[in-house]
Amino acid sequence: MKPVVALDARITRRYSVGMRRYVRELARRIPRAAPDLKIVVIANTPLETDAEIVGVGGANFGITEEVVVPLTARALKASLMHHFSIYAPYEPGVPFLLTIHDLIHLEFPEQFKPTILAYYRLFTRRHVARAQRIVTDDEATVEVLERFLGAHRERVAVIPLAVDDAMLELAEHPQPGETELLQSLGVEGRPYLLYAGNHRAHKNLATLFEAWRGLSCDLVLTGGDDFPGGLGQYAHGGRRVIAVGDVDRPVLAAIYRRARAYVHPALVEGFGLPMVEAMAFGVPVVASERSVPEPLRAAALAFPALDAQALRRQAERALHDDALRDDLRTRGMAVARQLTWDRTAGATAALYRTVLEELSRR
Repeated sequence: MKPVVALDARITRRYSVGMRRYVRELARRIPRAAPDLKIVVIANTPLETDAEIVGVGGANFGITEEVVVPLTARALKASLMHHFSIYAPYEPGVPFLLTIHDLIHLEFPEQFKPTILAYYRLFTRRHVARAQRIVTDDEATVEVLERFLGAHRERVAVIPLAVDDAMLELAEHPQPGETELLQSLGVEGRPYLLYAGNHRAHKNLATLFEAWRGLSCDLVLTGGDDFPGGLGQYAHGGRRVIAVGDVDRPVLAAIYRRARAYVHPALVEGFGLPMVEAMAFGVPVVASERSVPEPLRAAALAFPALDAQALRRQAERALHDDALRDDLRTRGMAVARQLTWDRTAGATAALYRTVLEELSRR
């Protein structure tokens, strides 16, 4: 009989865009990567998967999370459960793995509500102590897990994330009408830097704005103009900051393709998917030192996060040094094509087998 592994694939409003993609990609791919295991997906929203799905309702912190999920795992006779985020039951009910993408809330507590910090103290620290493994996206997060939550290095598995297939397809095959699409957004025909992501304080966009004032190009941001005073205040010398709103994959692909460089100024990042997406499109990446995941470091230009002059210098190189641009393009595209979700799923399934073997010997 195959061992049963339950995937806690619930998606709630607390999940970022990257977290949602992680859940959906693993729920779809792990069953294919682990034919020797019986994978069961516990979900509260429709998911594409070949595995059996057990539907649940509810959000975080309620009866579903605290009672229904662990009882479901027990009813399935699961040998192992993988919680895809920090939002796991206080008593998971079966041996478990926990994915922690980053610890931004603990590194910059002043930027978040006290309730989330209390959750880390009361729940996440306990989960870290009891989990069979902690799964994280980048080697740099391991030290942070040790420092803030007392994790043991030998019980942390680093499994990088990836570019999704749809973006790779768009990178390789431009869609008709991209020029007209960009014209409608106001970004066609002028060189621009691109930032894709949310506008929270730890993304450090103030440093990007300061650095950009000395550059001869536009600056394009995804998301709306939700900045105090509006983005117009940053315009200089006929150069603009353009907020393109929330865009879907084809629109984002068109924006990536024509960007002169992608800039990621975050104070820290778990695994910034826009960086590897930009590399898939052959766009040079300029990123703060603590935001670049280890697999991308040789293909990116880095700078200290709060140093606007260093960011400006690296951006100038990415904009104007043609030999460097070609080198970054070649390196980045090679890295992006190595980092696939099938690889992520395969490494995750291999971890399940290792943990199940350890459990069988107890």
